[in-house]
Amino acid sequence: MKRRLFAALAAMLLLGSTGAFAQNFVEPPARPGTVAYNTWLGRMFSEVLLNTKSQDERVRILNRIVATDYIQHNPLVPQGRQGLIDFIPVIFQAMPDARFVLHDVFATESRVVTRWTWTGTLTGPGFLGIAPKGQKLEFDVIDLWTVRDGQLYEHWDQFDWPRALIQAGVTGLPQPFVDIAARPYSR
Repeated sequence: MKRRLFAALAAMLLLGSTGAFAQNFVEPPARPGTVAYNTWLGRMFSEVLLNTKSQDERVRILNRIVATDYIQHNPLVPQGRQGLIDFIPVIFQAMPDARFVLHDVFATESRVVTRWTWTGTLTGPGFLGIAPKGQKLEFDVIDLWTVRDGQLYEHWDQFDWPRALIQAGVTGLPQPFVDIAARPYSR
């Protein structure tokens, strides 16, 4: 037990608490099917993969941690591992300075949940039909995955879309959402 805890802590230190990048891609601290392994999967996706600027590195990580037949419950992202391979570059085209800050990872032997913040500036060709005008975005996301055979297999997410859309300049949202989006964050 102490050895697993030490390995998990060592992996967290190698990954860092402010966002890791592909050069810090570390081996999992435990075997698949364990809480420590699934915690590693969540960190690798939400902290390392999403902050990796190189598409080749992202593909290398995705091939390692995401099942080929990945089931995506976010209708904005195509199905399968290839859907992620194709979608993630769209984020960096729209927001070249996109950054993803991981706050929490919770895992069981068959699931993993991450809570993180997405920041970036819309300067690219637009995102989800929103024209870029230099809008600064900062909103929170929660991801939930099932894990099968040591890979992320099925995915659900919750984005703070009202806050993101208001920051992006979308008008016409109900006033309660506008009021809440104007409040300071409490992470």
